[in-house]
Amino acid sequence: MSQTVPLPPPPPTSIKNCRSTLKKDEIVVPIVQIPNDECSWASRHPDVQKGCFLSRVCQHAEPKSCQYYDISSLLQVGPTCGLTALSMLLKGLPTPTELLADAVAQKYSINGEMFSAQYLYELTLKHLNGTGACQFHEGILNCVKIKELLCAGACLFVPYDADVNHAPCQKSGHRAHWALIVGYLVDDQDEFYVLARHGKTRNLAVWSLLALSASNANLMEFAQPKGYPSCTFLLPPGGIDGALGLKERSIIVTGLPYHIINVR
Repeated sequence: MSQTVPLPPPPPTSIKNCRSTLKKDEIVVPIVQIPNDECSWASRHPDVQKGCFLSRVCQHAEPKSCQYYDISSLLQVGPTCGLTALSMLLKGLPTPTELLADAVAQKYSINGEMFSAQYLYELTLKHLNGTGACQFHEGILNCVKIKELLCAGACLFVPYDADVNHAPCQKSGHRAHWALIVGYLVDDQDEFYVLARHGKTRNLAVWSLLALSASNANLMEFAQPKGYPSCTFLLPPGGIDGALGLKERSIIVTGLPYHIINVR
């Protein structure tokens, strides 16, 4: 009597089959018509003008200070926000795909996720290859040290909770995302803002440093991303609020050989 041979178990989750169940990773933003009298102080810098207009920052009053690096956006493919942000800083070399291969080889990630600031710090240090200096920051972002470094031309990698419009929110880490801070703005009321790039949109974001700091400090627990219900993600020992995680962690990059643009 013949016996039925059981089917082999399914293969483990891999990079190739970790696909989003959402139709698109990028939210398509309609063309924005900016009234002539809003954010006109930044008319020579369309990305800054649009970012401030969308965020309702300095609509009718010039900022006291504003500078940024003209770093091009890259759209992430899959759950690769941290690696995409790093590739942006490196002007696309290595590519996000190449960084993904390295992260997997180093056992920092399975599908591109980076739930450890320490792991991303080590990748950043490696791929800067002497073109800049890198330091790890532990503690709140809204502090004198961070403001002074941004004013001196530093860039930051910051994990935070992203709202539906990708702005910082507080969801206990359930919507963890990475952003690259490429500049800053101080408005006429001395409020401090950051200019950010991230892998979900081509728009330059303008966020309150206070809001970003609060979001960074609330990264306490992992939740399976809604768009990737069947993917396996690598968490660091102790979780995202542990010593190797994301909570109150960020990465500072200084000494970049790029031209900084002084808007104001």
